[in-house]
Amino acid sequence: MQTATLFRNMPLPDEFVTIDDEGRRYGGDVRIGDLSGNGLVDFLVYKSLGGMKPCFLGAFDLDGEPMWSVGDPRLTVADADGDDLLRTTSPDRPGPVAICDLDGDGESEVLCLLVDFDVEQASKWDLGGVRLALMDGATGHLRKQVAPEELRRCNALVGGEREVPNYVHQRLVIANFSGDARTRDFVVKVGDTLLAFNCELKLLWSYTNPWNHYPRHSAYIPAVGDLDGDGRDEVIGGHFGLDHDGSTLWENYLGDNMDSVVAVPWTGGDNGAHQAALSAGGQILDGDGNSLLALGMEVVPHGQEIRCGHLVPGAPSPQLVIRYNGHNPDLLVVDHDGAVLTRFRVAESPNNTGLEIIRWNGERGPDLIYSPAALYDGSGQMAVAFPDLPPPSGGKMGWYHCFPADVCGDEREEVVLYDPYSDALYIYTAAPLEEGATHRYRHTSRQYNARLID
Repeated sequence: MQTATLFRNMPLPDEFVTIDDEGRRYGGDVRIGDLSGNGLVDFLVYKSLGGMKPCFLGAFDLDGEPMWSVGDPRLTVADADGDDLLRTTSPDRPGPVAICDLDGDGESEVLCLLVDFDVEQASKWDLGGVRLALMDGATGHLRKQVAPEELRRCNALVGGEREVPNYVHQRLVIANFSGDARTRDFVVKVGDTLLAFNCELKLLWSYTNPWNHYPRHSAYIPAVGDLDGDGRDEVIGGHFGLDHDGSTLWENYLGDNMDSVVAVPWTGGDNGAHQAALSAGGQILDGDGNSLLALGMEVVPHGQEIRCGHLVPGAPSPQLVIRYNGHNPDLLVVDHDGAVLTRFRVAESPNNTGLEIIRWNGERGPDLIYSPAALYDGSGQMAVAFPDLPPPSGGKMGWYHCFPADVCGDEREEVVLYDPYSDALYIYTAAPLEEGATHRYRHTSRQYNARLID
């Protein structure tokens, strides 16, 4: 087993840290990207009113120096659902904040849902008093904001009943619906609603997801990918697929616990089209929703998370890794023909989620599997341990979330680890470390559309 090199142990800037009633220090949810444009990775930490509505963002660089902040980390307002105050905390789930060059000007922007700072009363179960904000990545300066009625109507209600699981996984998913290689579009996912916008924050289309009742729900976080090879992205929700213009490609109930979906290069076609990988029953669909692979509920009784990578040395096609038994440390690896290569148990973590593929060995491979907080190979053996990593704080979100990213500029991916209820970041790399090669960070969909999930 390999021991990773600790490249950075980074305390968050003191002014971005909150101290709770028990004296514990925490930052909140984190995003990464080159905010300053200097070729180095930067960081953004944010907190949310009621755990759901972002109200404070603080940016800092690779040396831990603060760059800018927006909002109030101690905002409290009257709770519309009770007699108490709605307080600012670490987000209930990884939420609607993204870093990306949206307008194609070569500089990163921060895109987020942001609470109205003058709101006097709010509910965490709707988007009343929330706007869509686009900020300059280097300075935090507000470039543009909109609050369309279609956005503010979003809430947790489905058929008059509060459906919490799908609502709390709010996300902004960066996409390309226009086919323009320069600019980006995005999807806002809140509850049963998907809203597509362009880089000017103009609403393009909307979709209401018909599957929201647990466990017969669509994906908590939709995925985007070019499923037909036309240079424009489609949206994958599991039980549904949407074309780049929002028209329906398929609507079909495909099994319980459709927790996770990803767009993957499964068939390796000449036109670059991807396929849809679904956690429910371990499935692969083509761009029209036709089944290419289905493991079934006996093999995958509760598909919590699904990922795709080159996990077997020398194999010409990628493999799937699936957390197949709900919130348990049970993983399986499946080859391109659907044969289960191995079943194994990873280390227990507070919520037994957080699956990711890490290109730890670069292009020469093989890829490794992250599950908090270690790396495993395709045979299920622990391959890499992370020294000097404090125990996670515990609870629903208190575990080490992971960004895969080539931070050191040596073509291999590092892991950026953070616990939303702690006050530091940890970056681990494979030895040997190439000193002085950090001015090559490249921001891709693996970072701005990271599959962070609870």
